[in-house]
Amino acid sequence: MKYAMRVGGKDIEMHLEKNSKLLTNDYSETYYTEDGKPVTSTPQDVDHCYYHGTIVNDSESTVSMSTCDGLRGYFRTAAQRYLIEPLSGGDDGDHAVLKYEDQSSKPVVCGVTNTSWNADYPPITSKSRSRASGPSLLQQQKYVELVLVADNREVRTYRQMQSHLTMQLICLQVYKPLNTFIALVGLEVWSDNDKISVTAPAGATLDAFTKWRNSDLANTKRHDNAHLISGIDFEGSTVGLAFIGTLCSDHSAGIVQDHNPRAIAVGATLAHEMGHNLGMNHDDSSACACSGNSCIMAGALSYDIPKSFSSCSSVNYDQFLNNRNPECLLDKPDYRNVESTPVCGNGFLEIGEQCDCGSLEECTNPCCNATSCTLTKDSECAAGACCDNCKVRAIVECRMKHDDCDLAEYCTGKSADCPEDVFTVNGIPCDGGRGYCNNGQCPQHHDQCVKMYGPSAENARTYCYEQNTRGLYYAYCRRPSKDQYIPCQRQDVLCGKLFCNNGNDNPNYGRMVKFLDCKASFYDELTSDFGQVDTGTKCNDGKVCNHKMECQCEPGWLLPGCDTKDESFTGLSRGRLFRHC
Repeated sequence: MKYAMRVGGKDIEMHLEKNSKLLTNDYSETYYTEDGKPVTSTPQDVDHCYYHGTIVNDSESTVSMSTCDGLRGYFRTAAQRYLIEPLSGGDDGDHAVLKYEDQSSKPVVCGVTNTSWNADYPPITSKSRSRASGPSLLQQQKYVELVLVADNREVRTYRQMQSHLTMQLICLQVYKPLNTFIALVGLEVWSDNDKISVTAPAGATLDAFTKWRNSDLANTKRHDNAHLISGIDFEGSTVGLAFIGTLCSDHSAGIVQDHNPRAIAVGATLAHEMGHNLGMNHDDSSACACSGNSCIMAGALSYDIPKSFSSCSSVNYDQFLNNRNPECLLDKPDYRNVESTPVCGNGFLEIGEQCDCGSLEECTNPCCNATSCTLTKDSECAAGACCDNCKVRAIVECRMKHDDCDLAEYCTGKSADCPEDVFTVNGIPCDGGRGYCNNGQCPQHHDQCVKMYGPSAENARTYCYEQNTRGLYYAYCRRPSKDQYIPCQRQDVLCGKLFCNNGNDNPNYGRMVKFLDCKASFYDELTSDFGQVDTGTKCNDGKVCNHKMECQCEPGWLLPGCDTKDESFTGLSRGRLFRHC
């Protein structure tokens, strides 16, 4: 779609396309009846009126527009930012184009301090990872499946659905340079009353919202990240708060005050708080540079709404990706197919295209024809770890071996992409015999203690683990219900609750019990328990913890899960074959 207008004495032409990556295929909306009954629907046409694009001959431009009820939205030229809104209802009336200038007299800030939460909080427990070689994790395409929740005060301000989608559109635009798509999987509207205690202290509200997310939302809607949009006025000048470095965990959440009638300003705050979830700290150094007068992760919002992340934010994000391996970011959502044909020049490789390097002004790839999205003459490829000088490589390492449990991958000569990341068979000794490979990992008690209590933490002595035979709320093997704690058999104590020594005073997740030099974490609610020993952890010579929290392997079965037959088994207990303890 093309749209022309005159702005600042100049004629501009926008090239717009439907935003096919705004909503996922399982997008749903949940409202509540007066008696508190949730009603969930899956509207089929809500995203057909949302567009994004660029301005012709302006490489720094970006456009996010809705045609749902007249033309409204945001666009940016190299020199200025603008809002466009209908002067009257309907599609055919006049529209106003306004320079965007936030004239709020109240300075507003993010409530996060860079020391509020440890970057290791809570521990990521992924069992697979993408290893850096060829494209880094920062360079790879990533996806955040987002749920927005509007509290009752927000509902009573008569915010329309379009406003919340506009907020998400702003996020989608600013994260695009970081190869990160923000996909909305759900909108929950607390139309009857709040489901938590929403109070002016932002920290208390964030804690309550996070608890509700884990106990309620997580059970009804699959998602990676959730943010509460609230109509309350938080204490002081705070308009947002979020946990740092917690995406893909139970603390992947944030809260945002609807502090401005312009959805673009609230969307910028949403992008900021989500940045914290992705491991970004505030830009507190003059060395943190970005295009524009203000960066997204600035601690205080300026009148000039930020449009890009700083160099410091990119470094923070890269560190988070490499240190935490948040696997949920690599899961591609099933986007709604609102496009009948691919759009050449949008930078996304779509069905029917051989390549897409962006617009003619943006494209710097000699292997790709920007006007037709086809390969240039004699080119075999335009991108990929196995593409070099427009040719597909063969028998070249494209992903190096990362550790004892990994295998290197090599280009096949048939594809520009590196083959699927694979790892060694389970049960091979790793890390000098301190563990056994399990699904590409080398799980060990010590490493799990470091994740829970920080780098100075150590695995506890055997006496501590013997408490797991007691079946207490902090010492057990299995918990089938909230108030039922099944004790470990004595031979299985190293497979129950994780016990550690030293490290931080408090665990990164859960609450702590400490006695002598033993400490363990516990949880009031029946939820994901990061304080349990991981499946596959070595618990004795040649033995590992299986999924039942048992330290054993039947004769004739291989480590680590004891569910794979050893064809060479002769009935003798030798090598890595062991009988019950």
